[in-house]
Amino acid sequence: MPEDTPPVACWVPDSVSLQATGRGPLDGVTVAVKDMISVAGHVSSFGHPRWRATHSPGEQNAPVLSGLLAAGASVPGLAKLDQLAYSLIGNAGEGVAPLNSRYPGRFTGGSSSGPAAAVAAGLTEAGLGTDTAGSIRVPAAACALFGFRPTHGLVSTGGVLPLAPSFDVVGVLTRRAALLGQIVEVLLASSGAAPGPLTTRTVCVPSDCLAGVSPGLSAAVQATARAIAVVSGSAVSECPLSSFINEEAADLFARIQGREVWRTHGSWLTGNSQFLAPDVRSRVERAEALSSAGRDQADEQAWRSYRARLGGVLPADSVAVLPVIADLPPLRSAGPEELLAFRAGALRFTAPASLAGRPELVVPVHHRASGQRFGVGVLGPQSGDLALLRIARLICPEGTELAV
Repeated sequence: MPEDTPPVACWVPDSVSLQATGRGPLDGVTVAVKDMISVAGHVSSFGHPRWRATHSPGEQNAPVLSGLLAAGASVPGLAKLDQLAYSLIGNAGEGVAPLNSRYPGRFTGGSSSGPAAAVAAGLTEAGLGTDTAGSIRVPAAACALFGFRPTHGLVSTGGVLPLAPSFDVVGVLTRRAALLGQIVEVLLASSGAAPGPLTTRTVCVPSDCLAGVSPGLSAAVQATARAIAVVSGSAVSECPLSSFINEEAADLFARIQGREVWRTHGSWLTGNSQFLAPDVRSRVERAEALSSAGRDQADEQAWRSYRARLGGVLPADSVAVLPVIADLPPLRSAGPEELLAFRAGALRFTAPASLAGRPELVVPVHHRASGQRFGVGVLGPQSGDLALLRIARLICPEGTELAV
């Protein structure tokens, strides 16, 4: 069991540690691993003791984990997550919710709550988690960390418990831009991936989508876009995206995701949903209802259309700079309605990358006028992962955050 200051509460009760199996670019790097990524001989919790009690130990390490260990990284512990990875809050896992060291009175965001808490508290240098609806991006924004969701299918998800396979990816959280790039590059290499070119010619800012966010965050988005344009030699362009970033797109994603959740885990959920937290259970109940609602084909067609239309607006040589969450993460004292509103607001901004299978970088931005730290998303083209990693290094040469 790794050492842990009790208030951080980021490790699962039966956590184990893993030593590096080789040497390489990640020598000495410590990584908190989300407890749904297979570890040989360990029963993943999937965020709930009931899952652990009804499943067997992993037979081998997941390829992504093996790749990190072979590159010199070690794992001090396995970290908590929200139940079934089906939340964006950070409040629905085992025991006490992990601490957000950046904003101690607020949640970490989810579902990669434990890895985010470990990195934010300095217990590890990096976190390895998953992102389906925003489970890397939201904790990164909530805890002012770098976060990265790769192009869907580019990094192996073998040995990782699925939620909705059409959207599931393995992602990374760090405090330093350079380390983010090093870890993602190891994951890409170990998966045999071939990401695309580095060129960025246009930086798009969806001003039509900023009306509902805090003034400080809006200023951080605009300043991040200008910083990217400077380092990439590109132009900033006003780019209306309200037809892609809206409640309709978020609900389209949630419907397709829900059906996949039920197809993937329906047999287990039928006998165990009563053990889930109320908000997770409500999403499971909706997923069950959607699975027999008969709208599958219409939603699949709308999904294909969404991807094609977004490709026309954001071609391969462009990135879009946008919020990840509308303001700061919710208070730990927030009621159910506030948490539901937070989730809905975040999903509006995270759904585009998930629906389009595109990579998204989260940059921690210090807005000096307000003194607050925000997470700003940079949405890239499919297979444009290396371009986003390069952007992170260039706009944060000191490695830790962008100050505007």
